[in-house]
Amino acid sequence: MATEAFADDVVWSIAGTFARGWYSPERAEPVFVVGGSDPAVDWPQTQPGPLDAGHGFRPAAATIVFEGAADAAAHWHELRLEGVASNGPCPDLTIGIGGRSGLVVLTPQRLDRTWAPTLQQPIAGRFERTVTLPPGTVRPGHNELVLTTTADELAPDERREPRQPLFSGLFGSALTWSGLTLRRLHGETAAAATLTPSPLYVTRDGRLHELVDVLISNAAGLAADVDVTIGDHAETLAVEPVPFGDVRWRVAVPAFDEPVAGRIVVRDDASPIGWAGQVTPCRRWTLHLIPHVHLDVGYTDNQAKVIELHNRNIERALAAADETQGYAFSVDGSFVLRNYLQSRDGKRAEQALNAVRDGRLGLNAFYWLFLSGVASLEECYRAAYFAAGLRRDHGLPITYANLTDVPSYPTAMPSIVAALGLDTFFGIANHTRGGSDDGDALQLLSPVRWEGPDGASVLAYFADSYTQLRFICADPPTVAGGADGLTRFVAPYDRPDYLPDHLPIVGTHVDNEDLADGYADFVQRWNDTYTYPRLRFSTIADYADAVRPLLDRLPTLRGDGGSYWEDGVGTQARAAATHRRTQALLPAAETLTSLVATVYEGLAADVSLLDTAWDRLLLGSEHTWTSAHATERPHSHHAHDQLAWKVGQINDGLRLATDIARQALSRLAEKSTTGREGVIVFNALPWTRDAEVEIELEDGIRLETASGEVVPADPGPLVDGYRVTRLRVSDLPPLGYRAFVPRHDGAAPLPEDEPVGPSFETAHYRVELDPESGRLRRLVHRATGRALADAGSDYALGEVIYVSGGGTEEGRGLGAEQTSLWGAGLPAPELTVTPADLRLVGIRRTAWGWVVETEGTAPSIPALRCRWHFPDADDRVEYTVDLTKQPVLAKESVYVAFPFALDQAAVRYDRQQGWVDPARDHQPGACNEWFTVAQAVTLTDAGGSIGWTSADAPLFALGDVVRGRWSSQPPASTGLLLSWVMNNYWFTNTPASQDGDLTLRYAFRPFPDFDPAGATRLGRELRTPALAGEVTSLDKGDANPRPLPAEGSLLRTAMPGHVDATIYAGRVREGVLVRLREVAGHSASATVWHPSPSPAATALRCNAAEDPMTELPVAADGAVIVPVGPYEVVTVLLAPA
Repeated sequence: MATEAFADDVVWSIAGTFARGWYSPERAEPVFVVGGSDPAVDWPQTQPGPLDAGHGFRPAAATIVFEGAADAAAHWHELRLEGVASNGPCPDLTIGIGGRSGLVVLTPQRLDRTWAPTLQQPIAGRFERTVTLPPGTVRPGHNELVLTTTADELAPDERREPRQPLFSGLFGSALTWSGLTLRRLHGETAAAATLTPSPLYVTRDGRLHELVDVLISNAAGLAADVDVTIGDHAETLAVEPVPFGDVRWRVAVPAFDEPVAGRIVVRDDASPIGWAGQVTPCRRWTLHLIPHVHLDVGYTDNQAKVIELHNRNIERALAAADETQGYAFSVDGSFVLRNYLQSRDGKRAEQALNAVRDGRLGLNAFYWLFLSGVASLEECYRAAYFAAGLRRDHGLPITYANLTDVPSYPTAMPSIVAALGLDTFFGIANHTRGGSDDGDALQLLSPVRWEGPDGASVLAYFADSYTQLRFICADPPTVAGGADGLTRFVAPYDRPDYLPDHLPIVGTHVDNEDLADGYADFVQRWNDTYTYPRLRFSTIADYADAVRPLLDRLPTLRGDGGSYWEDGVGTQARAAATHRRTQALLPAAETLTSLVATVYEGLAADVSLLDTAWDRLLLGSEHTWTSAHATERPHSHHAHDQLAWKVGQINDGLRLATDIARQALSRLAEKSTTGREGVIVFNALPWTRDAEVEIELEDGIRLETASGEVVPADPGPLVDGYRVTRLRVSDLPPLGYRAFVPRHDGAAPLPEDEPVGPSFETAHYRVELDPESGRLRRLVHRATGRALADAGSDYALGEVIYVSGGGTEEGRGLGAEQTSLWGAGLPAPELTVTPADLRLVGIRRTAWGWVVETEGTAPSIPALRCRWHFPDADDRVEYTVDLTKQPVLAKESVYVAFPFALDQAAVRYDRQQGWVDPARDHQPGACNEWFTVAQAVTLTDAGGSIGWTSADAPLFALGDVVRGRWSSQPPASTGLLLSWVMNNYWFTNTPASQDGDLTLRYAFRPFPDFDPAGATRLGRELRTPALAGEVTSLDKGDANPRPLPAEGSLLRTAMPGHVDATIYAGRVREGVLVRLREVAGHSASATVWHPSPSPAATALRCNAAEDPMTELPVAADGAVIVPVGPYEVVTVLLAPA
């Protein structure tokens, strides 16, 4: 916006976009000429203060040059200052004009997160000040108004170099301008007096005193001294007259415990200035400074180097603890300690373990910091296995888990943490691209008793950010900076409903930073000056212990935070799909491996190989993808190298899971009566299911069961004498298998497809297609007459959509191209939505249903093939999309649309435990623009419900494509669900573009009403493959009968339909580990038969980390009855004699 002189009493106004990065050694201090300068070029966006080390601990000045009217000297004027205390301690201002100067005290306020300019700043807030300038201050003609930042003097020994000059702006002391206005007044503005207690206490002459601020604003003309009375304390404050601005004193008052009367009186009977009221003492806080370095596996540097840096930080922390009484350090992930123990000698390893044991090192039970919106339940459990082993084997007091950086956590998290035998959870958020207007609510409520879907609860604290010491006190932290920053930090908590007088300051360093001296002297420097707030070094566990006595009186929190940073998985859709496949395949492979070991004498599950596969899988949900500068420098070697490392680990996880499954199938085949050739198929689910598997068969070969029943087949094209053939296997036994034998039919010709029109009927649906594009126009459920496709939607069911806008190929949404896709408070992007251009390839009948195939293209998608499948056996609808993506650096998204014919639909999505209705269950500050699915989503209105699942792409949106609204409210009820497959909306940590081949699998089906068990089964069956293995004559030298029949279950169970089960190999003790999960919110009783029944066989109910808790009875026939509560997960170890 240009600047000009206005009429109607406005002399000038400076507003709009301001210049970034002004203050540097290379630039002179700004001089802004009204009527000639451009705010975007000539006025600084941010102005540092004298507590800013990056600016050399110097005041910063900015000058405004303007012309005063001919009669200007005769008038009062008002200078209005608007901005944000954006970085650390807030400087005040000295205003100079015409040889006069005055102090302006800034008092930032923060009503909600919109008052913070950058979402990760914990004490940022807005200021609005008006300064009255008496007649004669503004003169006719040339005027220069100089605004200079000012602050309390620093002690000489605190003038140190910033520890992180790269982030000197972020961790400095500065204000950010919103606007400045000078206007002419028609009369004088009255002065005002305020008396404000502070949380700063000092000890003088052996007695505790509270520091109280006395402020007279717009004090021009004040000449008499001021009498201040606070309770029994009276003091006269000498006044030095000022031409304009504020007068401030800080008074030390003997500490008082209850509200007392206060009074300000000016010793001038003619003065209207005064104040009287109650003065309430501030709380005497204990602040727990938690030294901590955030763990990114990559991001700042290559992964190997990052790992070694964190190793050294343990050494630095141990040294600081030895040298500084009370020093403690919290390790951000047990992965760090594991690497340290593996890379250091026995002496150093024992020193580290002893430090954890005696509390100098706190240890996060979670391995690293993962995206809990995409991590499976088992991943969450396995993330704590290493720490649980340390707790068991070394007696270490590991009691808490934390997730740092990621800003949202699922409703299941307290249940997961409690099930692992832990009592505390810390959510340490980074609200960049992860905050709505009400995002401050959880931190202001904390600590809380967070209760999960199964009723389990833990002590929880939600921190506004990490690196809080620097955000609050600047880098380096100073006592003067702390006096401002800590005062503002504790202020929102000093209220009657807030119980604790302890607060944590979480973190001292940034991502993957050398701890150096760990600011080990800051606590002493502070405590030498102030008695309260009392500062102490703590671990997360120390803080939790301090507030735990209040646990029963703390607020109870329930609900879900959504999935803010999980949108990052859409920037690597292929790797995310691989991760999703491994999430389903690895548990299935371990189920088979562990059960085969019960029937194969002398066989043991290879838990070392399994654990390696789990490590690879866990890395897929770790929150780091690639280099910090990947969007700014997409062709950087560092960005490509880090991404290759990450994706390689994910791919390796799938390969290991595949190998484990194939090995287990070979073992099963060896013990089963299969003949010398054939196929064996295993069902890892605890219920009977139909499944489709693909296998390569020689032309003319069919498969039969042992009883001669032919397996339905859908053969593919003939290539080199073989066909990739899809087989439909019906009624696979629960946790069981079936063997099939080949029969030679000769090379019989395949039946040709009969022509079918665009409108046809399947066993369960009436289908109407566009005859040219194949778009699905109508889909009617025959049994109920319900239309499932919304005919009034802009999108067809299953339509692939490409969205562009929000940044060009060159700009990539950075700098001047920033939109709200980057973060809240920015302009909305201009998006273009383009449906894919498709043509109908064919409609054909298979041996078990109908298939519709289309193909086409979309922008940056040169090859696209879609396949509808309508099976005869039930009314599910399956949909597969195969696409080839070309890399694009301009901002883009890809969606698959599912507009269902529902009115005012209630949407629920599943978590690791329980279901979430965003309209009812989302916490304040939750992500409401996109969501993630574990197994299924349900959409329900008065006419019925639809269950939907996505096997490969976890992200989805409701009602519209993602536009960066950052709303505090869930989207309006809708039947439009959009699978959000791809995006490149992040500006850091994720690749700027993506390419390659991708397969997406979806399914949905109607239900009479919300059916969580049915929807869960729909998702589990789509995601969890039936494992198929070939048996060749090389595998078996004979066709003799084996111990197992050609078909059977490997573990006998009896459980209701709303209880799921997965089987694992025991890690703590030998045996079969069974996890039972209730999915519908109803208590249940499940029965599992011990695979090795004997009088000495045992069944142990364990926590999620496999620590035994209680013994369950084992009946004579091996039956073990297990009660399962609503949404509960129960772990049982079936141990052999």
